[in-house]
Amino acid sequence: MSLVMAVRDWVRRDHRQPVLRFDDAAQEQRFIDSTQDARIRHFMVSGVVALVIFNLFLLSDWLMAPDTFWLAARLRLLVFTPVALAVLYLPWRRIDLVKAVPAHVVESVIVASGVAAAACLTVVLIATDSPYAGMYRCGLLPILVYGTLVQRFRFRFALLFAACVVACHLASLWLAMGQPSPYPEIEAPAFLVLVVVAGYTLIMNFRMEKEERHRFQQKERQALLRSELEASQAQMAALSRQDALTGVPNRRRFDEVAQAQWRQHERSGECLAVLLVDVDHFKAYNDHHGHPAGDQCLKLVAQALQTALREPDAALARWGGEEFIVLLPHADVALTESMAARLCAAVRMLGLRHGGGGVNGVVTISVGAALACPATDRKQLPAVAGQADAALYQAKRDGRDRHRMDAGSRERC
Repeated sequence: MSLVMAVRDWVRRDHRQPVLRFDDAAQEQRFIDSTQDARIRHFMVSGVVALVIFNLFLLSDWLMAPDTFWLAARLRLLVFTPVALAVLYLPWRRIDLVKAVPAHVVESVIVASGVAAAACLTVVLIATDSPYAGMYRCGLLPILVYGTLVQRFRFRFALLFAACVVACHLASLWLAMGQPSPYPEIEAPAFLVLVVVAGYTLIMNFRMEKEERHRFQQKERQALLRSELEASQAQMAALSRQDALTGVPNRRRFDEVAQAQWRQHERSGECLAVLLVDVDHFKAYNDHHGHPAGDQCLKLVAQALQTALREPDAALARWGGEEFIVLLPHADVALTESMAARLCAAVRMLGLRHGGGGVNGVVTISVGAALACPATDRKQLPAVAGQADAALYQAKRDGRDRHRMDAGSRERC
């Protein structure tokens, strides 16, 4: 019963010839473009070898068809060889020009050269009265194998080429009917061998192209996966350096930028400034308006600070909680105080209502600033941030919504 079902399934199965072509036209074109250069070079090398072998078969012409030897010599040496050399010379000298030609045109030219070689043998077979003509037809076998396996025509071209070679064999048989032959019984087996070899080599040709396309597809998939992985890693790296709530850089990213700027200022001898920013009465804001409103407040404050930073190399980051930090390169006292005042004004101008007791009923910030000259100061960046923090607390003690400069910074810079 299972055998009957298996046969029924086989009968119902779609047995149409599979098409060696990607469904995606763009992918098909990429496949053709990626293999064109290698195929042209392969055609050149194998074509030269095949041309030499083709002319060496003059020995078989002399031994098996001596009555048409000079005809065979003229066809091989004076007709086919010059044309073949011209076809091979063009890609050798101007491969860029050949690569500009559509791939199917190049393939058609190479197929035509193989068919021309088979036609040369057919002409000799038609013209000869040699009793060994039946065995001479075996010369079509290497031409067949040359096209389907050596040159590795694309399957549809290989199928056409094999059909042309079989047609040449049949034409020589039909036109030689009635001529004497010492071995007439070999004609049918010789034709059968040609057909079987054509079938086997076409199967191999199909499998080779299918595997080549599969390798290309796997390579593209791997490249896509690698690209997606790199993009994902880049995104994760960016997110690891970005504050999730406000969207500005986080402390880790600030440390990287600050260290790089510190080293640069050590070489240049210039000063840089660190400004610590704190949202005034933020706990009271959270208690009165709720944490979601507090989160929105921090986002708006971060955007206002980011907009107020007009210096091209200035860096803003969230320092933690309701605190932000600003690094101001190439700074002096005047520029630092101007920047601090601008930040205070930018947040004040937001006009965010503060129902928990903010300065003048709106959200404001306090700013503490410190200057350092990395080339001469022995302290490191954390010490400068500590001085800015002390100045920040001074601004809060003085009434908030204002900025203060570290006293020592005025003397150093």
